[in-house]
Amino acid sequence: MSFGQSPADWRTSRVYTDMEAARVARAQGLPIFRLDLTKKRLKSLPPELAQWTELREIILDRNKLQTLNIDLSAWSELVIFSAESNDLTQFPSSTANWSKLETLQLGDNIIDSIPLSIDALTQLKRLSLWSNVISYYPASLGDLNSLEVLNVQYNDMTFEEQEMLNSWLSERVDVRMSAPCRCQFDE
Repeated sequence: MSFGQSPADWRTSRVYTDMEAARVARAQGLPIFRLDLTKKRLKSLPPELAQWTELREIILDRNKLQTLNIDLSAWSELVIFSAESNDLTQFPSSTANWSKLETLQLGDNIIDSIPLSIDALTQLKRLSLWSNVISYYPASLGDLNSLEVLNVQYNDMTFEEQEMLNSWLSERVDVRMSAPCRCQFDE
């Protein structure tokens, strides 16, 4: 099934909030550009979503996802991805293939690092990683030339880590951080 290019106004298209309604619409030949599965108690993604290449926006907030257990690299047209307030332990590996991604929201999870390949997201404008356990920030964050907002609030960062992160980023990036911690961690 091929749905072709999305209309320029995909942002005003219907937001499907029910997976079954989206399945029915898609079976009738309608493209699903926007899908909001917030608070659906999902523990895993429905496997057919990997084939929904027309998706431009998917919201998976406030579920019970621990991992995105299917290959989502076909979502090459995706512009907005949000999976906040889940139990994700790592960055979705497919993100490097989402070349049109502008907004990536992964706040309130238990992600501990940002992949080196983050710089593949050349269109990324907003990266939200608040309230995670990130202990590794790659210098490749500085290669995100389109980045406008980086939210890393409520991640335990030392003053030195914050200074290093700020030195990599353009001054035009709105970097949101909590006060540095002076934590000592047990080895």
